[in-house]
Amino acid sequence: MPNDSAPVEEADNAPEVSTSTPTAESSEDWRSALSEDIRDNQNFDKFKDVNALAASYVNLQSHLGRDKISKPVTDEDWNDVYEFLGRPEDPDKYEIELPEGLSEEVAAQFNDEALSSFKQEAHKLGLNSSQVKSLVAWQASNVVTQQSNFSEIQNQSIEDGERALKEEWGRAYDQNIEAAKKAFNEYGGDDLAEIMVSSGLGNNPAMLKAFANIAKTTMADKDLAGPSSGERAALTPEEAKTEAQSLMSHPAYLNKRHPEHAGIVNKVQNLYTQAYPE
Repeated sequence: MPNDSAPVEEADNAPEVSTSTPTAESSEDWRSALSEDIRDNQNFDKFKDVNALAASYVNLQSHLGRDKISKPVTDEDWNDVYEFLGRPEDPDKYEIELPEGLSEEVAAQFNDEALSSFKQEAHKLGLNSSQVKSLVAWQASNVVTQQSNFSEIQNQSIEDGERALKEEWGRAYDQNIEAAKKAFNEYGGDDLAEIMVSSGLGNNPAMLKAFANIAKTTMADKDLAGPSSGERAALTPEEAKTEAQSLMSHPAYLNKRHPEHAGIVNKVQNLYTQAYPE
C-alpha cells in the first residue's frame, strides 16, 4: 500500500507552467523598449502599440512612390513645380486659339507681337497651357464687352449732342448740317475724312458745330449755308434774338407814324418766333 506522504518525482519532460497572466501591452510598455532620446516623443502618443506604429509606417511608404511636389525654395525649385504643373519648356510652345466670331477690330489687338509678349510673361509666371488659353479667351471676351459698352456710351453721347444742337439751331438745324458737310468737303481732305469715319467723329455734334461755324465765317460764298432757292437762310434762335434786338433799336420800331414801323414790328415778331419756338 503506497505511502500518501511520499514525495512525487516529476517527469523530466513535463512542460514549464508560467505563473504570470499575459496582458495587452500598455502604451508605456511598448515605448519602454525605445531609446531614451525618442521614447517620450509626443508623436508616439497616438499609437497604442507597436502594431499601430508599424501600420502607420507601411501606409507612409505606400505614399512615397506617388507623384509629389516638394515645397519650392529656389528659382530652380519653382521651375520644377511649373513644369510639373504643365508649363511648356518654351514660351513659343503655348498654343493659343482666339474665340470664333471676333470682329477684325478686336482680333487685331491680339496680333503676333502682343501674343508673343503675353507668352513670355505667362511663362515667367509659370502658367500652363490650359491657363493661358483660358486667359486669352477671357481677355478677348472682355475687349468685346468694353467695346460694346463704349459704343453704347458714344451713341448716347451723339444722340444727346444732336438733341442739344436741334434746340440750339432750331429751324437752322438742317441748313447748318448741310453747311458743315460742305465746309468739311472743302477743308477736310481725304485723310481727315478717313479719321472721322474710323473714329466715329464724323457724327459728333461738336465736330458738326465746328464745321458749320467754319462755313459761316470763312467760306467765300455765304449762301452755302442757305437753300438753293435764293430764300433767306434760316437763323438759329440766338441769331434771331440778336437780330430782333437790333431792329428794336431802330427809330421806326417805337414810332407808330414812321412808314417802316409796321414792317419792322412784323420782322421782330417773326424773329422772336424763331428765337422761341414752341
